Amino acid sequence: MENNNFEIYAAVRNTINKALGVVVKVAGDNITVQPLSGERLTFKAQYLAPASEAEDPALRDLIARLKAEEESRGKAKNSKADPVLVREEFEKFVRHIAARYPKSAEAFREFWGELMAAAGDAPGRTWEMKPNTAKNPGPVLKLYNEATQKWIYCLALLAGWGLRMEIKKEFLPPEYEDLFPIDHAMFGAGRAVELVYRDFTPEKRKPYADCVRAIYAKAAQAAESRQKPEGPARQD
Repeated sequence: MENNNFEIYAAVRNTINKALGVVVKVAGDNITVQPLSGERLTFKAQYLAPASEAEDPALRDLIARLKAEEESRGKAKNSKADPVLVREEFEKFVRHIAARYPKSAEAFREFWGELMAAAGDAPGRTWEMKPNTAKNPGPVLKLYNEATQKWIYCLALLAGWGLRMEIKKEFLPPEYEDLFPIDHAMFGAGRAVELVYRDFTPEKRKPYADCVRAIYAKAAQAAESRQKPEGPARQD
């Protein structure tokens, strides 16, 4: 059979069962198709053919939906890096808390200010808003991971009436482990603590800010070491 070269969003027909679909991924000779209904399937290109002019209209709505979803993902990705958009999402998040728990929103904002003083207020870099916040709402602090050479989540704050904080074990200094008594958070990769704002006094908040300050100070030292030029070669 003759192989066809397919592009993303191309309307195609399965030559075996005549089912129609839209191309969503191309990896060499493997073509992933979103059918009109059901899960995505991957085929060899030889088993697909371009949809006919008569078949195209049936796929137009699906193509439009797939393009709109991709555009939304692109906007979400950009919003994570754009400082202005990150701040807007944060303010929206706090307003949602304030609508139900005004005092909690005030307490959270005050504590957040203390964390920013410790970590550095650089939205899109040292912190961002988690995507899909309806599932796990809240901002997250980020740190550079030497192993993966990427910025990854360090501390997640799930705020509302109360406050839950989850921190990755790899970043938690041993002297601050008692601050996060719940083990096996983050699917076993982290530790957590659950707090009630009325009991979260400035005295009790300070150790958490100190913990974050220690974590970021260590990260800054590591970054400085990475950037420090090597000394001159030894002359024998």
